[in-house]
Amino acid sequence: MLRTAKLRGASAALAAAVIMALTPAVVSVASENATDAPTDATDTPPAAPPTKSPGTPPDIPGLSSAPECWEWVEVSPGRHEYVYVCETPGEDDSGEDDGEGEWDGPTCDLSHEPYSEFCMGERACWADIPSTIPEENWPERGRESDSEIFTYYECFLPPDGEPDGRFGWIDPYDESLPDEGWAAWGKLQTPAFTLSFEPNELTYVGADTRFEVDGIGDGEIVGGQAGPLQAFGTFSHVEIDPGDSSGTFTCDNKPDTDDCEHVYLETSHDQPAQDLDGRGAYTAQARLVYDVTYTLRGEPISLPGVPDTLESPWNGTLVPVGEIQVLVQ
Repeated sequence: MLRTAKLRGASAALAAAVIMALTPAVVSVASENATDAPTDATDTPPAAPPTKSPGTPPDIPGLSSAPECWEWVEVSPGRHEYVYVCETPGEDDSGEDDGEGEWDGPTCDLSHEPYSEFCMGERACWADIPSTIPEENWPERGRESDSEIFTYYECFLPPDGEPDGRFGWIDPYDESLPDEGWAAWGKLQTPAFTLSFEPNELTYVGADTRFEVDGIGDGEIVGGQAGPLQAFGTFSHVEIDPGDSSGTFTCDNKPDTDDCEHVYLETSHDQPAQDLDGRGAYTAQARLVYDVTYTLRGEPISLPGVPDTLESPWNGTLVPVGEIQVLVQ
């Protein structure tokens, strides 16, 4: 079930009707470069938003021209716009969805890329989720709940409507973050690999037994797209369980280090597992561990609460351990 994004608590259908009636200036408006920008705004806005919005906010039919309903926001580095933060006329929380935007299914046609993320009434939309605007630059007013973010979103009415983009408060839809982060993580696949040891075929009590993993490749794995998100894995280390109840240890699987070596202290002749020659053997196992990162529409992003590591399934080999006999003459 898709959650319809809500604008400042209005029911989805009502919010959509209001948005359509007031397009293109419900929330976002009048940048400093627009022809209806404040008379004393310049082409080069200040580096940071001033304490008070410069000039006079735009007078848009249907929206209150009261100064307290507008804020001068730095929507991107060096770029400011007036945004409308009061309730749009006609909005209320008495809709049949109780302001939660819950529906039995999509209320719009989501088959038109990139307008395929969520619905506002019959309008298909996409949004920058998470917001590209630093939280310290978000407006102080207009936020209905902590779940809302201030971001840019763009909608259009299929099939022939004109795209309409604006900045405003929205409640991210169900299939967005972090749900899509989990979906992206789930699309990562670790490679098949084999575990071997030296000395080959048979090792001995007290000897250095070196484990090697083959099949890691270049150490990079790439997951499929999950909406606007994609996950990437970078090989970190190997975890090895030598099978003798000594516990697991980690190693980097590099040939010039000795951290993948283990010393068995007892023979394996009484172990239930047997190798092809019928000798008792320890069941050694290994798994690969990857560091995971994510991108949102190609740009790196941090996703708190979504896994940042990935482990492969365990894979193993039988290690027969003998004892060197010393002859005294």
